[in-house]
Amino acid sequence: MKKPTCLILTLVGVLLFIIGLVVVVPWFVDIFKEFGEMTEQHGEYSRSLRELAHQSLTLEQEELLSQLLGEHGVQTDQLSPDDLESILSTELYLSYLTAQDGQVYSDYAAYINAMPTQTHRTFVMSNLTQFLDDEVVEAEQRIWLDFYYRIRQWSKDGNTQLNKRKEFRDLLQKHLVEPLMEDESIPEGFSTKFVKMGFISAFMLEDNEVYHRAWNTRIQTHGQQAGYLRNAITSPAEFALLRSFFDNADAFVNWMSEPFGIDEESEGTENP
Repeated sequence: MKKPTCLILTLVGVLLFIIGLVVVVPWFVDIFKEFGEMTEQHGEYSRSLRELAHQSLTLEQEELLSQLLGEHGVQTDQLSPDDLESILSTELYLSYLTAQDGQVYSDYAAYINAMPTQTHRTFVMSNLTQFLDDEVVEAEQRIWLDFYYRIRQWSKDGNTQLNKRKEFRDLLQKHLVEPLMEDESIPEGFSTKFVKMGFISAFMLEDNEVYHRAWNTRIQTHGQQAGYLRNAITSPAEFALLRSFFDNADAFVNWMSEPFGIDEESEGTENP
């Protein structure tokens, strides 16, 4: 090879190396920095989620529980899941829902069918924006929210990105990546969020497990009837959302009463 040609190739190689240092290395540095920040945010989110799921009843909620139990005069676990669900259609509990959600429901089935309500979607979006850390336009919000609820339903039996890798990747691609890419109303530059998508999607998977652990603990501690009602009182929106993922009350009660789809770690217990 002639020297001039060799020199040109060497210079091109050096130039590409420099470009790699200037462009790629800072990109990786930014990614690692962002990952560290998101890991810290996730830790805070997880702690808040566990505290919310395991919170004890307030005095007002304890009074509501006593009234719901007293109305039926049953202190033993003799009620069927359908009977338990019928208690949530009483005026006492429906009034409680109205105070929590701001809407009036004719019965508990109407509340289940309304899931996810606008109140719950607003709450979820406020959590997601903490991780996105950017101004998210309405079209992006809709896509992220739809994906969130789809993932929640998919993961209710313990499915994760680890034990169902292909299914998880397919869901991520079909219901998050492609819609974001295809929606022309979303500003250019959203692709910088791609790296976050895997992280955020993995975070979403733990919500079901955390609530299941709290609800299962109450059922084991207080019995099926009182535990069920405690769960419906402490987390009314989450309780109805998870219920909407099941075909009937029996399947939902069985889900709460049995171990989760994956091994559970000890997280401590709430105050009875």
